[in-house]
Amino acid sequence: MASRLKLTPFALALAASASLPSIAQTAPARLEAITVIGKAAPLLDVGTAEVTGFGAPLAKSPISVTVLSADLLTASGVQTLSQAIKLDASLADSYNTTGYIESLSIRGFLLDQSGNFSRNGLATSNIAPIALESMERIEVLKGVAGLQSGVAAPGGLVNYVTKLPLKQPFTRATLGADGRGGAKLQLDVNQKLGSSGVRLNLVDESLHPQFDDANGSRQLLSLALATELDSATSVSADFSYHRKSQPSVPGLGLLDSNGDGVGDMLPGGINPRLNLNNQVWSQPFQGGSTTAEVVITHRLAADWSARLAANTQNIHINDRLAFPDGCSSAPSYVYPGLCANGDVDIYDYRSDGERRTVSSWDARLDGKFKALGLQHATRLGLNWRTASADLAPMQAYNWVGITNIYAPVALQADPTLTSLNTDSRERALAGYATLTSDLSPGVQSFVGARVTRLIRSSERSDGTRAVSFEQTVTTPWAGLAWSPGPSTTIYVSWGQGVELEAVPNRPDRFANSGQVLPALKSEQTEIGLKWQANPRLLLTAAAFSVDKPYADDVPAADPAALPTQVAGAKTARHRGIELSAAGRLDAALSLQASLMALDAKYTEAVDQPLVGQRVTNLPRLKASLFADYRLAALPGLSFNGLATFENGKKVTADGRVGLPSAWQLDAGFSYIQRVAGKETVWRFNIENLSNRSYWREAPTTYWGGVYLFPATPRTLRASVTVDF
Repeated sequence: MASRLKLTPFALALAASASLPSIAQTAPARLEAITVIGKAAPLLDVGTAEVTGFGAPLAKSPISVTVLSADLLTASGVQTLSQAIKLDASLADSYNTTGYIESLSIRGFLLDQSGNFSRNGLATSNIAPIALESMERIEVLKGVAGLQSGVAAPGGLVNYVTKLPLKQPFTRATLGADGRGGAKLQLDVNQKLGSSGVRLNLVDESLHPQFDDANGSRQLLSLALATELDSATSVSADFSYHRKSQPSVPGLGLLDSNGDGVGDMLPGGINPRLNLNNQVWSQPFQGGSTTAEVVITHRLAADWSARLAANTQNIHINDRLAFPDGCSSAPSYVYPGLCANGDVDIYDYRSDGERRTVSSWDARLDGKFKALGLQHATRLGLNWRTASADLAPMQAYNWVGITNIYAPVALQADPTLTSLNTDSRERALAGYATLTSDLSPGVQSFVGARVTRLIRSSERSDGTRAVSFEQTVTTPWAGLAWSPGPSTTIYVSWGQGVELEAVPNRPDRFANSGQVLPALKSEQTEIGLKWQANPRLLLTAAAFSVDKPYADDVPAADPAALPTQVAGAKTARHRGIELSAAGRLDAALSLQASLMALDAKYTEAVDQPLVGQRVTNLPRLKASLFADYRLAALPGLSFNGLATFENGKKVTADGRVGLPSAWQLDAGFSYIQRVAGKETVWRFNIENLSNRSYWREAPTTYWGGVYLFPATPRTLRASVTVDF
């Protein structure tokens, strides 16, 4: 490899932790429920997911859910959330680049970084680097999640489930490296301290991506504890600290080939190592997140239990970037895009000392009862969440010159603090209830609703442009499931999601500046089929339709007058079909396969030419197939592959520019053997086996910029894991 693992103090602490003794033989009895017995990795057939909000088995619930388990992430060589997106066709990138916060869309809708993510069922912010090593699984609910999360974008809900203490003690050390010099040391220690179980995960990683001057590092410390106070009461706690420092790599733009001031052509002949943030004064993006959580569960009676959970998250970010945006060297200023010759303006952007906090608690009661001659299961809960963003009073965003994507130019820095920042506050109190009823031996109904009272405010650092509002909204959900046989479920469901907005307090730009807009309610209808083909293989099919309204500016009759921002002035309809198969076909072959055909168009718009156009950066068709095959002739050896394909992504709103169809093949193998009496797992993965070069995504940002991000070139990764 190009470089060795750097033995930082954190790495030395990792090595020392490997010698922690085993104090006892078993962990708390309650943890046996999450201990997998008799299932060899990769574990693809997860039976339940907390993200649904109903507690029913996935094979019987009228909800589309994908579960990406830790075994699947490890076997496929996934290192980041952006890579995990490849494992399900309904998930897609959205402005995902090296060294920056990761985002995703579900069913074509961009998730809100604050409203569409949870951690063990509690509110969390995704505006922080994510560490997958501490995750037991990633649960993804597809479609509107108003019942589960309240005020949120309609795409779905991502729930990170962290690792808890398991029954059997172990100390597991993993040393990994990649072909560019990156290296990682990880320890996973599971032990018992007295009557409590403890799980410790430590990571120290040196990051070496394909881009010039984009090396970085990250560290993770995750500690989970669990104990039983008595036969009816258990307590678990979780603490996690994750830090990442790495220069961001900005995207490129379309070239203005005809000189009309708007980019309209994909650039070609780009150096795959190009990093426009490669100035001598460029500084890394730095993000740190600390999360603490505690959960108390108590069994009230045979069919009734209570759960109280609370968490707090603190995020610190230094966001710095030599940022490319527009081009001023042509006769007509180009925006969005680059000049025809590849010129692009560069801005010195720096926003240091950003601090964000999220705190939440959730109290709920689960039970079963009989009424009106029917069996019912219910969940009643109360949820509180508060979030704040406190930024430094000023940030830098200064034009420093023009560079070129084919011949980069060294520019002078200008870190002068010239722009005001915006701070924000948000509080939400929600009550929710669900009811599952057995209407007959083969028919179940699912109903639920969440009532949310949200208070939101924001203002610039000097107190200007202040906006605040309070709104109460209700998000209902209903589903009906019929099981004609023990292994088949046919269902239909309907639900609502809601988003809240206020017009920016800009009297110079809006006629109704500062006005609180009516709630933007999305609606989804879904029909589906689930078939438990064998005890370890679940096949699903779903057809869905989602209507999402947007706020948009309506011009005044007088051309000299300011526009009015109106709720629902633009509407998109996303209709699609999803097919998936997850689990084990036989003793040798496991798979995770999915396909989505998506028709996402604007059905209403102030700008009439937009009606009927496809929403940008969304594939019309996407397919993903991961398979793992064990060789019976050589026990312990397995081969795996991940194939992905997508087409139909549009880059511009008018549909004239699109991305070519793209496919990629990843491959790998693992081998389990005993070395010096210790179980040892060797893994080798190749991402982008054929070394294809293509544009992976082309998001349009909320400020109107359009950016292109390339696929990762061929990358080799190898690791060895030893159980002590």
